[in-house]
Amino acid sequence: MPAPKRIEPTNLNEWFGAKIRELREARGWTQARLGEAVRLSGSRIAQFERAEDVPPKDITELLDEALGAGGLLVEMRPLLDRSWDKKWPEEIDGVEEVATRIQQYTYAIPGFFQTPEYATSMLSEGFSFFGGDLNARIRVRLSRPDVMAGPFQPWIRCVMDESALYRAVCPPAVMHDQLLHLLKSCEQPRVSIQILPFSNNRIVATALGLATVWTLADGRTVVYQESMNSGHFVTKPSEVALYTSLLDQFQADALPTQATMDFIRGVLEDRYS
Repeated sequence: MPAPKRIEPTNLNEWFGAKIRELREARGWTQARLGEAVRLSGSRIAQFERAEDVPPKDITELLDEALGAGGLLVEMRPLLDRSWDKKWPEEIDGVEEVATRIQQYTYAIPGFFQTPEYATSMLSEGFSFFGGDLNARIRVRLSRPDVMAGPFQPWIRCVMDESALYRAVCPPAVMHDQLLHLLKSCEQPRVSIQILPFSNNRIVATALGLATVWTLADGRTVVYQESMNSGHFVTKPSEVALYTSLLDQFQADALPTQATMDFIRGVLEDRYS
């Protein structure tokens, strides 16, 4: 009889659960035995291994010690998928702090380069649909540029769809100031902002507009894919490669920096002067 086919984890939560199971089985422990070591039930351990839930930070530390993981579980814990209102302030912010390169394709002004007025207008428009603490979301959005001055000083590479310059998420006066700020951002070191004109947009990949690709300090590449009110990390090599290939193509099709700045100036003069 052939051996059962091994199912490859498709996201980081599944990988994390599989790693717990692998380490547990290597010690010859049952789920109940591991549960005793970390003061949990065997059924709770089973939930973690099936990626049905994420162990809290303190339990992760106990699991790491009991399984002799050498800090691996503790290191990976900040990358695990959680609910939307907890992801950005806790998990994603932690990932960006150890990134050496951050890549995005967006349909709006990238969060790194938003003015307070633009960010407030944009987040306020969606508040009636998504709820939550609006002020907290604005604070998180406006804190994103801080990562650029962090210890790893990441390269920020953003490709903006041309539509981002016309989308009416704020009053014209706010958009005028926002585009002036975007022009100044184009001149920052370690920053690449490119416009992808409608005429050059040959690939339809709308999901890419809700994805962020991080290259971490240890060389790993991690993708975060957002949906309307949730999201998940993508770590499967074949899927990560697809995201990075699409971003590379968009960057190749987009206008270079000087042409992008000229394009933004033209929109400023035509629409927001």
